Amino acid sequence: MPISFRELFVTFALIGIFVFAGIAFIVKVQTDNDVGDTILKNEFINRTYINLETKLNDSRLQTQTQKQSFESEVPERGFGSLIIFAIIGVGQSFTGVVMGIYNVLIVLPAEVLNIPRVVIGVLTSIIIVSLVLLIWRVYRAGA
Repeated sequence: MPISFRELFVTFALIGIFVFAGIAFIVKVQTDNDVGDTILKNEFINRTYINLETKLNDSRLQTQTQKQSFESEVPERGFGSLIIFAIIGVGQSFTGVVMGIYNVLIVLPAEVLNIPRVVIGVLTSIIIVSLVLLIWRVYRAGA
């Protein structure tokens, strides 16, 4: 049975929400019960969280900078006069956000559960190939 892009997006969004809710629940329970060695003291979780927060802040600043430069520039009419630099900046910001989400959803649970890197590499390859095929399918359906 084929699955639509909307259903796939909603599924991934719900999975992300449940992962974040699960981590928040663990942190809240450990904080309320005065656990000595909480999950927040884990070096990898702290490093991942700090990296994610830094990337999100950098992405926000880059996005605001790109917005200001996009609004201040007056585009010239002419052959091939696309504003490529703004598109590239948005692409870089989007890539940073995607990698941060990947680190939280894939890398962090893999480190906590001590899953071998080969398994994570295979799962990542399957996800990437599936996404490429889904994008191709959406493109073919729209053409």
